[in-house]
Amino acid sequence: MFGPTTRVAVAQLAILLAAAGVAWFLWGQKTALSAAYGVAVSLIITLLMLARQRESEAHSDWTAQRQLGQFFRLEAERLVLAVALLALGFMSGKTEPLALTSGFVLGQLGWAAALKKP
Repeated sequence: MFGPTTRVAVAQLAILLAAAGVAWFLWGQKTALSAAYGVAVSLIITLLMLARQRESEAHSDWTAQRQLGQFFRLEAERLVLAVALLALGFMSGKTEPLALTSGFVLGQLGWAAALKKP
C-alpha cells in the first residue's frame, strides 16, 4: 500500500500524537510540547528523505554514481537539519531537554516500527 519511507512518516506521526497525549496527561503542557517537538524533528527529516526519494524516482535516467551522490547529499542534509532543529529547541529555553530528546529518540524508533514486515 505505502512505500517504506511513507510508512515511517505515518508511524512517526502516530508516535507524535501518542507521545504528546501521554506527556500532556502525565506531566503537563510544556513537557508535551517538548516531546512533540522532538518527534516532529524526526518526522521532518523523514519527510525530507521522502521528498528526495520521490525526486530520485522521477529521474530514472540518473546514473548509479549520481544516485549515490544524491544519497550522500541527502544524509548530510538530514544531519545538518536535525542538529539545527534540535539546537534551536534546546537553545529556545522554552523546552524541557529530557522530553525533547526522548521525543526525538521515540521518533527515530518509528523507523523500526514501520519497517517491520507485516
